[in-house]
Amino acid sequence: MRNKFLKMQNIIELRHQLHENAELSGKEVKTNAILNEFLEKLNPDLHIRNIGSNGIAVVFKGKNPGKRILVRGDIDALNIPEGNRHCSHRCGHDGHASILAGLAQRLSEKRPENGEIVLLFQPAEETGQGAKAVIADPQFEQIKPDMAFALHNIPGYAKNKILLRKGCFAAGSLGLKLIFDGVTAHASQPETGHSPQHVLSALIDIFGKKAEMLRDEKPLTMMTITHAVLGEETFGVAPAHAEIWLTLRSYDNEKLQHLTADVVQLCAMVAEKQNFEFGSSIHEAFSATMNNDEAVLAVEKAAQSLGLDYQYIDEPFRWSEDFGRFADVCPICLFGLGCGEEHLPLHNPEYEFEDEILKTGIDIFEKICTFAKI
Repeated sequence: MRNKFLKMQNIIELRHQLHENAELSGKEVKTNAILNEFLEKLNPDLHIRNIGSNGIAVVFKGKNPGKRILVRGDIDALNIPEGNRHCSHRCGHDGHASILAGLAQRLSEKRPENGEIVLLFQPAEETGQGAKAVIADPQFEQIKPDMAFALHNIPGYAKNKILLRKGCFAAGSLGLKLIFDGVTAHASQPETGHSPQHVLSALIDIFGKKAEMLRDEKPLTMMTITHAVLGEETFGVAPAHAEIWLTLRSYDNEKLQHLTADVVQLCAMVAEKQNFEFGSSIHEAFSATMNNDEAVLAVEKAAQSLGLDYQYIDEPFRWSEDFGRFADVCPICLFGLGCGEEHLPLHNPEYEFEDEILKTGIDIFEKICTFAKI
């Protein structure tokens, strides 16, 4: 019993260490070093120290052939200051990574009977680039799974409650930049230039109305204006440059693609008709996370075997998770782990992961690996 207590204390201390060394997406160098130091002591059968840039993968192999199950935890932080640091773990990725480290501890003592278990510590989830980079890395072929699982801590639900959903669990989304360029002029002679100010004004109105219309769409599809700019910070120049930034979101990947194409086509037509140069670019793109029924059932069976309370949610979550990209590789399941009904929401500047749910996260992943191989 004391040994188990010390091992959990070890994981709690690791979580706090990761929290104190939070790093933004793509910059998880110290996080990578901390985790690699922890993992190398556990003697995994395969240890990939850098995958998809700052990610890590460790493999624990069974005695007999069988399925390869991947369990993913994310490791990056958010651009939300904490103390004298410019970023922080206000989404709980320090907890997710620590849960995986706890599972690694157990697997180092007791390998699976059959198949392989891959633990992937994934970078750059917050920007939607991490899963893509891992899958594109040539080293991924060594760990390409038959099935993959991940969890996310969820405020607003009882601690240790498991949240499930077949089909879409979290929305797909992307950031869309729309750029218009004309000709500058002296502010005293704006008529000698070609300003996109009227285009900017008209499109903001059009997109606002479109957003209202989309509220009745099923499955949910959203358009949100997040930023708009006209010209430069000067009083002497009539502007030539305008930008509109949109976040597009949907529970359906095809609807998201169609909406993106429609918006870009509309803006291109407006620009051509009114003689403006036009450009567009996509940023922080996330696929909708589409859970596989069989994988969801494995999580349900794991929760039942542990006597955990679980619930099937009626609607997907509106936020996005780049774990959805793994659905292009194999069947997946992303599920929720309640961290408290009165808990502060994700991305709140005062949010902090609950150490009390670490053990449940480790327990359920351990059981999932068993049921996913049946």
